[in-house]
Amino acid sequence: MTYYEKLVDRMACAMQEHPRSTIAMDAETFAVMATGKSTETVARRIEKSIRAGRTPVVFRRPKKSETWIL
Repeated sequence: MTYYEKLVDRMACAMQEHPRSTIAMDAETFAVMATGKSTETVARRIEKSIRAGRTPVVFRRPKKSETWIL
């Protein structure tokens, strides 16, 4: 399984657990760093991680059916 396949798989799992939230995930470990209803809430939480050298991946489930291309 490639890195992107793992990322998409972990994103799908996180979106099932937090269906209406914006989610920030660590790009290396795929651990969920923050979840929140608004992007502002998530941004405040991940700023500390960015300063610590982590790379976040931020995503949110679309309200309508859409196609995502990575």
